[in-house]
Amino acid sequence: MPFIITDQLTEGDIEQAIKLARTNYIELINKFVKPHGPTSSLCIAQVEEEVRSYLSDVLTGCYGGFVEAVLAKCQTSGDLIGFTIVLRGNSSEDCGINYAVVSAAHRRQGILRAMLAGIMARYSHIGLSCNVDKVPYYEALGFHITGPDFVQVAMCCGIDKPEALMGALDFSLNTNLAEAVATFRRVHGSKADGMIIKMGEIQERRSEFVKRYVTKRLSGFSHACAS
Repeated sequence: MPFIITDQLTEGDIEQAIKLARTNYIELINKFVKPHGPTSSLCIAQVEEEVRSYLSDVLTGCYGGFVEAVLAKCQTSGDLIGFTIVLRGNSSEDCGINYAVVSAAHRRQGILRAMLAGIMARYSHIGLSCNVDKVPYYEALGFHITGPDFVQVAMCCGIDKPEALMGALDFSLNTNLAEAVATFRRVHGSKADGMIIKMGEIQERRSEFVKRYVTKRLSGFSHACAS
């Protein structure tokens, strides 16, 4: 399917991006979760709020204008079929990929590669973190593993810069996320705290798995053998 790559963002694009993020939250959330799990509502709320906030900065500069977005659209319908959110670093040569996703129906068509091409041309250091299963895809695009990042794998394209710092928003006091937690507690009642604790335990176990995976990969093991 023909597609176009653009950095021209509209309000309508933001709503389509949030819908796409909601559908693919398992891939985007910086937690290890299963589809439709008991805490899925919290994970979806986090992804939606982060995507909305960062893209709002692209459109209006409301948070300082440190965010960029690259969009993939269907050439025929104009519908959004993928997006990448880029956070500029303290150095003009550095950036981080905050979110990158392509609609499941449009994958394996070179869309992610096309979205990243312009970013790679402008930045000499590009950092990101992804789930273990996505590592081979990013390796095929020129990224390499640099270390563990809790439940995800930290990767880099270009010059290694362990000291590179990217702009980021603080969501710890976000009212929409606080309301999502309050709703979660109302729905699950006395079980809510136990569910949140269990989720934390799952993250800790996954973190240990990621550390072992990264150690093996940096020692020369293949993705399949390290997994």
